[in-house]
Amino acid sequence: MVEFAIVLPILLLLILGLINLGVVVNTQIVITQAAWEGARAGATLDRDAGESDAQIYGAVNAALRPLDASQASIEIEPQENQAPRNLPWPEPRGKPLTVRVEYELRLSLPFPTMLKLRSQATSRMEYQNPP
Repeated sequence: MVEFAIVLPILLLLILGLINLGVVVNTQIVITQAAWEGARAGATLDRDAGESDAQIYGAVNAALRPLDASQASIEIEPQENQAPRNLPWPEPRGKPLTVRVEYELRLSLPFPTMLKLRSQATSRMEYQNPP
């Protein structure tokens, strides 16, 4: 009994650590997928249909559905009003578009902790601006 009483707190901390590790890995996978979904949405925008960065934000937020999207910040590079995305045909076809997602994860086991997880995805833009 004495040995068990000595080992029990160590085992509980180990179990809580493994649970927290699982939560962190799961969150990292979700934000990595969200960044990729945003980059893909941005690479295939249909400018003739009036699509814009709103579709990128929508794709990222949809992929972040298992998490609290209000804890995420999304950065798009280059932005919609920056070159080459604002230049006339044949731009920006073939140029890179990067989507960065940063997420603040709150862990509470065994004590409150805040982690900032980051992910980014880059895709080549496939569309051309109208002439």
